[in-house]
Amino acid sequence: MPKDITSGAYNLAFYFAMFWISGLTAFTGAVPPFVQMVADAICLLYIGSYMSLKFFSFVTQPKGAAAEKALSMDEGWKMPAFAAVTLVGLFVLFKYIGKNYVNYLLVAYFSYLGMCAVKTWIDTLTKNLRILKGLRDLEIVKVDILRYCPCEATFSLYDIIAYIASAALAGVYIYFRDWISNNIIGAAFCLYGFENIYIGKFTTAFLMLGLFFAYDIYFVFGTSIMVTVAMGVDGPIKLVFPRVVDTRASMLGLGDILVPGLLLTLCLRFDLAQYLRKRTEAGKEKVAEAFPKSSTDFPKPYYMTCFIGYVIGLIVTIAVGVMFNAAQPALLYLVPLTVIPVSTLALVRGDIKHVFSYDEEEEAHHLKEIIKKQAQ
Repeated sequence: MPKDITSGAYNLAFYFAMFWISGLTAFTGAVPPFVQMVADAICLLYIGSYMSLKFFSFVTQPKGAAAEKALSMDEGWKMPAFAAVTLVGLFVLFKYIGKNYVNYLLVAYFSYLGMCAVKTWIDTLTKNLRILKGLRDLEIVKVDILRYCPCEATFSLYDIIAYIASAALAGVYIYFRDWISNNIIGAAFCLYGFENIYIGKFTTAFLMLGLFFAYDIYFVFGTSIMVTVAMGVDGPIKLVFPRVVDTRASMLGLGDILVPGLLLTLCLRFDLAQYLRKRTEAGKEKVAEAFPKSSTDFPKPYYMTCFIGYVIGLIVTIAVGVMFNAAQPALLYLVPLTVIPVSTLALVRGDIKHVFSYDEEEEAHHLKEIIKKQAQ
């Protein structure tokens, strides 16, 4: 698979620039926080979508390469259930132990995870920089994981420098609790999720989004749990956009980006699979040669439909929140405005049966088998 289509370096550089532009202008009031919120969400979704295309990278790799593991239907319904249990658990801990004590643990926990996510982000940003190749090849430390286990970890000079930089950012967040380091770590969490969490079936995606839809509505409108926990948790689980004329900050939960974003990434990979199947089904073109050379070289009807639906849903969420001056369950608007347009497009194009029976792992293995036959 051509590295151009999954290379994150230029995409991440684009997001980093957008982040700083939108973030720093918050101090001048040049860009309203709601515009920043939409712009940053768009950047994260765009970058994360193309990072997820590495799912198909094993297709053109040598024999023995393993396919990425997609979430099963069972795992799909367990994610909202786990989220609900975690939310209620935090609410109980806040009530009976105290918000400050719980936040000490949460800050330490999320800072460690954030350090690891930022390290992965740095790896993606710099993986194509030849100037760092020498640092990557220079092994400094070998650590035995367990004394009686054959596993060991090797750290290059590059790894050590990247971990120090990541730890420094986590330290800045722990000490200052500022919105800039919070947003960088939060963005790293999102991108790590897009690159490593795959939903391989539309049925699984629709089930998971439907359950999150009900989850969000109940915990925002049915109880005070969601708002209490969201306002009480002191951790990089949301993007924060400060206001110049108000001490309060606008916030966008990472789940409101990641959950609908998993359907968006599936739509992009589905478009790519459709493109490859059409170009290779006649047997005239090899699969390895059919892969597009860049992210703009294949049609993306489902991806663009889902993306536009998400942007409209986010704008509606913000508008309703401003109108009623109250917290809104973003998934109340984001789920219908992504699921319904995608389903409608499938119906109009005559793809509805294929969409609901689509299995990404089977599709990837199918392409792998075609490559084997073409090599004979």
